[in-house]
Amino acid sequence: MHYHIILTKECNLNCSYCGGGSDSPPKELQYQISDLKSFLSQDVSPVLEFYGGEPLLRIDTMKKIMDEVPGRFVIQTNGMFLDRIEPEYLKKFHSILVSLDGTKEVTDKNRSSGVYDKIIRNIRLIRDKGFHGDLVARMTVPQGSDIYENVMHLAGIRDFDHVHWQLGFEMFWESGLDDDKELEEWVMSYNSGISSLVEWWVREMKSKGCVPGIVPFIAIMNSLLSGKPSRLRCGSGIDFFSVMPDGRISACPVSIDFDFSIVGSIFKDEPTSLCDKACVGEPCTSCEIFQICGGRCLFVNRSQDMLRKNGYAPICSTVKHLVRELEVAAPRVRELIKSEVISADEFDYPEFNNGCEIIP
Repeated sequence: MHYHIILTKECNLNCSYCGGGSDSPPKELQYQISDLKSFLSQDVSPVLEFYGGEPLLRIDTMKKIMDEVPGRFVIQTNGMFLDRIEPEYLKKFHSILVSLDGTKEVTDKNRSSGVYDKIIRNIRLIRDKGFHGDLVARMTVPQGSDIYENVMHLAGIRDFDHVHWQLGFEMFWESGLDDDKELEEWVMSYNSGISSLVEWWVREMKSKGCVPGIVPFIAIMNSLLSGKPSRLRCGSGIDFFSVMPDGRISACPVSIDFDFSIVGSIFKDEPTSLCDKACVGEPCTSCEIFQICGGRCLFVNRSQDMLRKNGYAPICSTVKHLVRELEVAAPRVRELIKSEVISADEFDYPEFNNGCEIIP
């Protein structure tokens, strides 16, 4: 199973769609590393993903956990302190997810001036220092962002193996400042960009003989090719949980302040007892693409009363459009596999749940 280890709720940035970490207490670890080790010892193959806030603000604690707790390691970071990780610890990471929203202009607008250049320097540095694992550019896509331009930009940075993105959920909340017409127009623009990206993706397979690392496309196409249904793809509440600083366990790292999401504690529960205590419900479970989408987001599904009026529909329309475009592309992909231009094995990603939610 996979566990977000929230090392701190503090953050060194103040991004426009986030606000610099969480204000809910406690912000720092209240348990001992031995408590975490005892809990995880009951899991035969734990994956620990360091998370925050910004986890590298507590780099010493992270290193102690890596020294004392067996498992595979992942980190989701804003990338500003990647240069502080020594080579011996870099090499222990299977995957590193770095928050980067696209071009320099877009990233710095969302995250503060100078952030883009610092991250680019740092990802090149960790490659030079011996990190050979999966390096993922993880975008947040707020309303107004050009999905095609920004994904193409990140896909062109050679140090990244994969690109993933999540729609900024604040645009769908009741408190959103943009009117419904503006949101509708942006969703149409976003969907158009997805269509262009899928077309580019298939052309690249044919011309380059490999599958570009666009995470949502790869994983969904794998399901379309295999015919195997999928549950909630981020794994929240299924095989993916978040260990909060006080030792409580949440089904989802975003909904840690909501009662529905609290499923246990490292002090009194076993890992297998956590599964399926928090599940996706309607309207997702009756949807025609539920077996492909899996419900998109547990938090949004269980917090529908917080959404703006008719807020669920535009979210769903983006997912349905994404799936529909990949369904249209699937025959061409099958032909490329049949003609041995690409291999079906290239769609077998991720190797395990590495923190990429798959459905944007």
